[in-house]
Amino acid sequence: MRIPRSSIPVFGLLSLLGVSACTSATPYADLPQTTVRGLYVSQDGAQTLRPCGAADIHWITGSDAVLEPVRTRSEARSMALGQPHQGVYAEVSGGLETPPAEGVPVGYDGVLHASHATLLADHLPPSCVATAPATAGA
Repeated sequence: MRIPRSSIPVFGLLSLLGVSACTSATPYADLPQTTVRGLYVSQDGAQTLRPCGAADIHWITGSDAVLEPVRTRSEARSMALGQPHQGVYAEVSGGLETPPAEGVPVGYDGVLHASHATLLADHLPPSCVATAPATAGA
């Protein structure tokens, strides 16, 4: 089969676009992938996850399609209880960036770039204790 000479630049461009699309589809694939269960809180645009049994707090990023179900339930629970920062028990998977990059508010131990999130329950089970972080002077 002979390819017309005028088609070669088009094929080259299509190949380049294909490679670019593949690499940009998972921008955090080079980070360690993990799954974390814990207290997920969404409040005023910030999304955090405190893993079970840990004092860590992770800043959560991800698409609306991935995070909307847990975000909506966390916000609804806060409104129903009339108290801010009421979380839900969730499982979030994705690339974990530690230490967090610039631009992340101070006080977070990492950024979890969510590729999947699942609401597990409205309340933490007894097996999941969200440990309070250490405070200065404690």
